Amino acid sequence: MPDGPAAASLPWLVPPAYDASAASLAAHSEAIGEVMAGRARLWLGPFPAPDRLPAGLEDTALVVPTSGSTGTAKAVALGLAALRVSQDATAQLFAADGTAPDSRGHGFWLPLLPPTHIAGVQVLARAHRTGQVLGLPGPALPDPLPDLRGHFDAAAFVELAGPVLEQAERAGLPAMTSLVPTQLTRIVTGATGDDARARGLLKRFAAVLVGGAATSTDVLARARGQRIPVRTTYGSSETAGGCVYDRRPLPGVSLSVLDPDESGAGRLRISSPTLALGYLTEGGGTDGGVFAGASPSADWPAADAAVSGAVVSCESADRAFLTSDLAEIGDDGALTVLGRADDVINTGGRKVLPQDVERAIDRSLMLRGLVRTSVVVGVPDPEWGQRVEALVTLEEGTDPAEASALVRSALRTTEVPAHMIPKRVHVVEELPLLGIGKVDRAAARRLAGG
Repeated sequence: MPDGPAAASLPWLVPPAYDASAASLAAHSEAIGEVMAGRARLWLGPFPAPDRLPAGLEDTALVVPTSGSTGTAKAVALGLAALRVSQDATAQLFAADGTAPDSRGHGFWLPLLPPTHIAGVQVLARAHRTGQVLGLPGPALPDPLPDLRGHFDAAAFVELAGPVLEQAERAGLPAMTSLVPTQLTRIVTGATGDDARARGLLKRFAAVLVGGAATSTDVLARARGQRIPVRTTYGSSETAGGCVYDRRPLPGVSLSVLDPDESGAGRLRISSPTLALGYLTEGGGTDGGVFAGASPSADWPAADAAVSGAVVSCESADRAFLTSDLAEIGDDGALTVLGRADDVINTGGRKVLPQDVERAIDRSLMLRGLVRTSVVVGVPDPEWGQRVEALVTLEEGTDPAEASALVRSALRTTEVPAHMIPKRVHVVEELPLLGIGKVDRAAARRLAGG
């Protein structure tokens, strides 16, 4: 993409609202292809595109919404260089670790996520990048593209995955896909014949990315035990998608913790050439938000330079993104995300990380096969300020009337302190989710009565 005024003169593409049909997916893929070729910019923001971009954001190639887990959308402006470096860093990892050594780390992608958020956009963009780097006549995508309307389950996956694996084999490329934890959980834990067939197909993929939210340790263990090549990812719109794979930063990404406490936990800070240019506000304004340092400078990779697939070391980038996540970084460099700083529950002056309670529920042997998923929230309490409550979904056959007693009793047998045990446990059919499969904690608080 050209720099400065030339980039700002490129047209905005605004596809019709995504409806999960094959035609709609194709329209978004075509628009993403134009962006990847440097011929246009793509607007997927939560408000209309401004007539003019503010200073410092002229090189914007893609605008996507982001909502964290609060449900309040913002517009994130990303440059083409950041998108390409992100894609090439993933490919560099996959080439080096044996996932896709014969295709320079690039693959044939089955898109199963909506192309309205960064994760779904990057699946399509990676397929276009495969075509660019390997000199293919088009993107490495299924023909025809899948129709994703309707409920995602094992039967739907079997119908889609079989033909895709055949097409990938004919193209001489490793098959890859990306799922949210809910999709992976349905396939891994299902007991039908379709579930078994889906697992058999999924393990034929070279890489199955899973992100957007924390994945149950039990589900990950079962998936890997079934020889499904799951790769956990961590990232956000602000980092052009996943920048940490299997708890390790991608090439060119640097992680640090701001103001760590005695245990080493603190706000996670990310330095990377994949960072967004910044935030856009309605009406054409900008919000620097939690980005620190100068805007991308001339030593960042230009779009044309990035075509070679090189990953620029983050030592050449002086910008950083301060996330809302509390994290620890081990001596081996492995990242452990503990939860969001703004999710912390203050009950009677004691702080509770909801994710600590959720992990205890997930790991409890007493609840294995009884509780499927959980989310823990704080709701207002006149005496304690906030009280801890939980929403759970149950496995088939579990008596909802016994769920609260089961969860509370199970947690009492763990190291979870009494003040962290939910005062109430609400049984729901499904946890409230945002569009990318992330738990909507604001909606969960409302359901719990907060």
